Amino acid sequence: MATTDRQNRLLVAEDWRKIYQAFQQADFKSYDFETLRRTMVSYLRENYPDDFNDFVESSEYVALIDLIAYVAQALSFRVDLNARENFLETAERRNSVLRLARLINYNAKRNKPATGLLKIDSISTTQDVNDSSGTNLANSNIIWNDSANSNYREQFTAILNAANQSGQLFGKPRETASIGGIDTEVYTLSSNQLDLPIFSFTKSVGGIGRTFEIVPSTTIDSDAIYEASPVPGTGLTYTYRSDGSGDSSNNTGFFFLFKQGTMLNEEFTVDTAITNYVKSFATSNVNDTDIFLYKLDQFGQFAEAWKKVPSLSGNNAIYNSLSKSERNTYNVVTKNDDAIDLVFGDGNFSNLPLGNFRLYYRTSDNAKYAIQPADMQNIQLTVPYTDANGAQQTLSMSVSLKSSVYNAAAKESNDSIKEKAPQVYYSQNRMITAEDYQVVPLSTSQEIVKVRSVNRSASGISRAKEILDPTGAYSNVSVFAEDGILYREESTEQFTFTFNNRSEIQTIVDSSVEAKLKQAYARHFYYFKYGTKDVSTLSATWNSTTTSTNTNTGYITSGGALVLGDFATSNLKYAKAGAIIKFTSPDTREFLNDKLVTAGTDNAEDRAWTKIGAVSGDGANGGVGNLESGLGPVTLSNIIPDGSVINAIIPNFTTSFSTTLESNIIDRIEAYEDFGIRYDVDTETWKVITSTNLSTSAVFSLNDTGSTAGTNLDASWWFKFTNDGNTYTVQYRKLDYIFESESQNKFHYDLDERIYDYKTGKSVKDSVKILKTNSIVSTGNSIGYPITWQVVDVVTEADGFNDNRKVKVGFFDDDDDGVVDNPELFDIVVEPTLSESTKFVFFEKYISYDTIERFRPYAATNFVVSENEADITLSSTTYSDNQLFYFYASDEDVIKKYSSSTNTLSTTTDYRARRGRSSLSFQYKHNAGQETRIDPSVSNIVDVYLLERTYDNLFRIWLQDGGTKPITSTTDQLRINYAGTLNPLKSLSDQIVYHPVKYKILFGTNADEELQATFKVVKNTKTNITDAVIKTRVIAAINEFFALDNWDFGDTFYFTELAAYIHNQLAPDLLTAVIVPNQSGQTFGSLFQINCAADEIFISGATVDDVSIISALGANQLAASGTVVTSTSTATTNTTSGSAVSGSTTTGSGSSSGSSGAGY
Repeated sequence: MATTDRQNRLLVAEDWRKIYQAFQQADFKSYDFETLRRTMVSYLRENYPDDFNDFVESSEYVALIDLIAYVAQALSFRVDLNARENFLETAERRNSVLRLARLINYNAKRNKPATGLLKIDSISTTQDVNDSSGTNLANSNIIWNDSANSNYREQFTAILNAANQSGQLFGKPRETASIGGIDTEVYTLSSNQLDLPIFSFTKSVGGIGRTFEIVPSTTIDSDAIYEASPVPGTGLTYTYRSDGSGDSSNNTGFFFLFKQGTMLNEEFTVDTAITNYVKSFATSNVNDTDIFLYKLDQFGQFAEAWKKVPSLSGNNAIYNSLSKSERNTYNVVTKNDDAIDLVFGDGNFSNLPLGNFRLYYRTSDNAKYAIQPADMQNIQLTVPYTDANGAQQTLSMSVSLKSSVYNAAAKESNDSIKEKAPQVYYSQNRMITAEDYQVVPLSTSQEIVKVRSVNRSASGISRAKEILDPTGAYSNVSVFAEDGILYREESTEQFTFTFNNRSEIQTIVDSSVEAKLKQAYARHFYYFKYGTKDVSTLSATWNSTTTSTNTNTGYITSGGALVLGDFATSNLKYAKAGAIIKFTSPDTREFLNDKLVTAGTDNAEDRAWTKIGAVSGDGANGGVGNLESGLGPVTLSNIIPDGSVINAIIPNFTTSFSTTLESNIIDRIEAYEDFGIRYDVDTETWKVITSTNLSTSAVFSLNDTGSTAGTNLDASWWFKFTNDGNTYTVQYRKLDYIFESESQNKFHYDLDERIYDYKTGKSVKDSVKILKTNSIVSTGNSIGYPITWQVVDVVTEADGFNDNRKVKVGFFDDDDDGVVDNPELFDIVVEPTLSESTKFVFFEKYISYDTIERFRPYAATNFVVSENEADITLSSTTYSDNQLFYFYASDEDVIKKYSSSTNTLSTTTDYRARRGRSSLSFQYKHNAGQETRIDPSVSNIVDVYLLERTYDNLFRIWLQDGGTKPITSTTDQLRINYAGTLNPLKSLSDQIVYHPVKYKILFGTNADEELQATFKVVKNTKTNITDAVIKTRVIAAINEFFALDNWDFGDTFYFTELAAYIHNQLAPDLLTAVIVPNQSGQTFGSLFQINCAADEIFISGATVDDVSIISALGANQLAASGTVVTSTSTATTNTTSGSAVSGSTTTGSGSSSGSSGAGY
């Protein structure tokens, strides 16, 4: 020990104990100049009081201390900065972030080009090409799906066959594939350019001119169409796609692949083989996808292509997912400003580069933007080609974009890299678990801002059979059940609007008023309220003259041809084009397959309905009957057997307003008049009901239709316009038919899905077939033929809940001409006017799993049904306590409950009644589209719902500023955008089905009518803030509340959360916030809680026009009347709306605050 001490004292320059003792007195938390200076002064005063005691500002010792403090601060800053740049979470320099991300095998993404398909609309050639009829097509412009040219398809393919490379005639493609269930074929043109087969064009997108290139495409080893490797002198390729929906479909026809940007190339030479060789390229904005490397021979021609290592986590030129036989590999490293380095291998696992090389790369706009179909129309493409005889020809084409493109993206930001790099490291860049599917898609593209993945299992299906999706979303479904309930539901709905100019009024009239006439519920209402015009007393029959497919000509006769339409005085005056006519048998026979057959024949019907397609002249040819051409003057849309008896007519229903009427409506709205719109069945036109004639009754009636007495008698309005001097409220009538399965079946229906059968030329519809074995109550016999309804919509309740136990159905329309095939389906099945008290179905209120009040079927045996309450004699000996009564008279329509203790009836809202029938045997058929077919070899089907950043931005701009509503990417476009990146990351047993996200808009005029509401707020009278500022701040708070980061798919909205946030943001300027639904029929609490589907995200559509400043809360301000129900419910009843209140009150100098737990 002494030796050590001696050596330390005498020989060691620095004794660690002295150093440690000095460190104890040092302040290591001192970094800035002032703290360092103060610390050094304190240290000198404490340890060297005799040596250093001159601390005046002019002292040279103080100057030295200041200099040391300055240098120490600079060193501290640099050390701290360098330390921050060594950690991904704190790094700021782009190069540091990129390098740190690579340490955990994350490859930051460069900009991505807009990519999509352009459809060939028309085509022409300078070559002499003849079609099958011998017509020379040279210099003729052939238009795809040309209704004026029945040979367009043959001529289109004939021209392309002439321009294709040898052996690639239509039907014998170079490549074939099924891309997302769409049959895809790849063909090559004999284009004779010596350079790359790329054709550029310029288009303005978002006000900025951008360069695009039409590029060769391929489908080899991929689930998507992608760019083929560029090779000079090869032909331009195009694809033919057919989705089975006919030539009018946007996914059927001939397409070119396009990309935004410009393809460039550079050559370089490697003289010496070096391990891990790096070649740098200074060009900026090189995109993330389009890099191709070729080794050149001594003549400068392509000798071999080198393989780029996929940009996956853990992949590099040495260790990667490529086949071990693939040794000519390199990987691309992203640098600042989207410049790149090519990094080659070490010579052991990959070859070393040596010789001459050429690199092709595309530079693209480093920006995110959207391309709408309107941005790319009538692009002219001219391709020179060599025909079979060696002559030079020119192929001219007009191409257009058919679906929106949102896949352009700027380079990945530093914040995105910091967020996604750890996620990729965690998932190891593969999708195996459920969490992987929620995280990995976000990390693969900066354009994906939200994702939700849902797994549906489908294992155990033979590879030889098409897979069956148990939910019915992707495969056909046919289900038989015995618990069907059919009923009709009449209602009056409403919406509100404000306007600034005539253009906005025109938009409202077109999109929110006139458009409703084309809905199924409008036609249902028309058939039910206006009924048929009887012509059975005429004893007139049909004289059939000629028949062809779905066409029958002839005339109506009764001892001679009868005149129709405006020439007739009987009800045949309604027999005009568009009207539908009911025929019955002249004897006991029935109708089957356009013939009269023996009664009782299987599936034979007792009536036949058809539409009048056209009437020539008076319909009787001046009493002669047939025309000189041999055709009958009347054309029917179905074949009616000769001699059939005409029984009734339903006049034509016009579903559009005349220009004169639209102008009249706009003038009245501009003048803030109250008025109504009615339908005149005699003239088949829509007319205005003035405010002095408009009835205030909500009950529809034709008794005083067209009244001009000025005493408010006309209750035949379909639309009723009222206003308060600022906001218009429009009430409109509707009638829905609902089909429900009590427990045995669930329905799947997608309103946006349209399936087309190109063989029959008709759309394929989901249907509910009431089986012929069901009995007719009046006779006790079976119906004898099936009653088929088409599914027209889902049933969505006020809180957004989609009840898959029931669907809205409509009369079948086989040819989609807007005229139904049989408008008496409900009457046949239900017979609503016979034994009327037995023709009702009932529903009871219950609390669902999500604590919302809903209704479910309830046995009719629990009710005593009578037309009027006066018909019932109450007695405790006759009726037990709580016995339910239903009185169905139109002026009563109420359910009451009996009290034996008081021998009285009291109204209850716990039940409801609808006219209909239950216990029906039925067959439900759902038809799935062909655009999504499932691979039977996989065991998991994963639905991936994607929200793209550009679409989100455009949608929010549209909500705020109006204009054209942006269109989501189609499933096919999403596959093109992301399948190339995501599919390599999934398990082999998984199949991904891509879906665009759906926004569920709340509150504004763009929201569904049952979700529209007005925010009424009470301003603090002691504040000096104007009403306009309050409105703006309320909307700002609502928008912040509905920011995308705050919501996910399938979330539930609670008004109390929104109210609390509004108060936090606007206190103390706002005292109370109230939300009042615009639908008068909604009950208290109906918008308190709103659900959205698994593929929906909430977004606010409210504007300052939806905020109203009120002085105090009261029934008038809240538009509340009648009984206000104090619990939430999704039922639509006849009670007027209440409101939800959340707020604070101020009295004198003190205040108290609170919020209620109710809302809309």
